[in-house]
Amino acid sequence: MNMKFGLLALGLFMSSLHVDAQKFGYINSAQIIEAHPMVSGANAELETFQKSQLEPFEVKAKTFQDKYRKYLEDANSGVMSQVTMEAKQNELRTEQQALGEEEQQIKFKILQKREELLKPILTEVDNIIQAIGKEGQYTMIFDTSVGGALLYTIESDDLTAAVKANCMSVKP
Repeated sequence: MNMKFGLLALGLFMSSLHVDAQKFGYINSAQIIEAHPMVSGANAELETFQKSQLEPFEVKAKTFQDKYRKYLEDANSGVMSQVTMEAKQNELRTEQQALGEEEQQIKFKILQKREELLKPILTEVDNIIQAIGKEGQYTMIFDTSVGGALLYTIESDDLTAAVKANCMSVKP
């Protein structure tokens, strides 16, 4: 009787364990984003913005280089007094620092603009991944575009094409 009870208890215990099979998939988000129909427009807009920011700065940088070259010529020819040379050095140093700060601000503005332009695209791709994940009942979906994130995969679990197809239905 103890043996039957033990088997019955084991059977009840095993049947009470409901083990769901975990399902994993993967994507290559870099390929998806690169193929997205809105990316070329975003890249063109970013390039235009970048030029609008960099062209005036490049003029200022060239003007600074010309001033510095003129200072070196005058300093080496002995035309300037020591006091004038020190004043000119301080002026050039201040201008160089200001240009460095402006360059950092421009880089930051460009990064902000890039983020602003890509955000709707990334949100859309994420929403599609979420929908495919829910529909396909995936436990996890990994991204192979992140180096070393996935060591082994089965080709049939590659969801990149499914996500790309959903992205292609979007009008640029």
